[in-house]
Amino acid sequence: MAALLIVLGIASAAYGASIMLVNSGTSLFAIWYVIAALCLFPGIAHTLLPTNALAGGFCLAAFILLAVVALVFLCMSARIMRATSATPPAGLDYLLVLGAQVRPDGNPSVVLRNRLEAALAYLAENPTTHTIVCGGKGSNEPISEAACMAHWLEERGVAPSRISREDRSTTTAENIRFAQRFFDAAHARVGIVTNNFHVYRAMRIAAAADVSHAWGVSAHSIAWYLPNNLLRECFGIIKNTWRGTM
Repeated sequence: MAALLIVLGIASAAYGASIMLVNSGTSLFAIWYVIAALCLFPGIAHTLLPTNALAGGFCLAAFILLAVVALVFLCMSARIMRATSATPPAGLDYLLVLGAQVRPDGNPSVVLRNRLEAALAYLAENPTTHTIVCGGKGSNEPISEAACMAHWLEERGVAPSRISREDRSTTTAENIRFAQRFFDAAHARVGIVTNNFHVYRAMRIAAAADVSHAWGVSAHSIAWYLPNNLLRECFGIIKNTWRGTM
């Protein structure tokens, strides 16, 4: 058990470092260091003091805690990933492209670019669909997420007349709520473009915001970062449920 905890701790610390180096604009990578500490300290203590009852109890408690947390995480992740398989119908009235981090040079981050590529593909096949790009300017962003997305789409041939900008929001719930000034939430057929790991929460938030006819438009995400993104979604679901926004 102690050896397993040490291995898990080293793996968690290494994974957290790989997330940190991406510079995604969030500090969630720190949770992997916390998990590493919860694994390494009791694992090393029990290895160095194999006959010490306190060290053994500490090791067992850490193992049970991590097993319970892992089980909850896996159950929530399974529910999140089931939502990624839905296919939106053709001819939607609007596409809402949810915001994500803008890089210091003003270009979209990998996560945001994946969303934009999914939106661009849908818009190319559905020329009557209007798009709403959503996202304000974060403290670590040079321009608003909406401006970044609009510029990216226009550079690739989407007419400016097909793009509306919602540039005040700072959360997914605000993305969807503030964008409603551009469409009739009760009647418009709306696609919500976001990364596959984010579709479940976005759709729940849209339903809570009384968007009656919404479909998820799932964008690609990099598999290596999926555990971190799923962990973030689990925290997001808890937060949105607590706040009553989903």
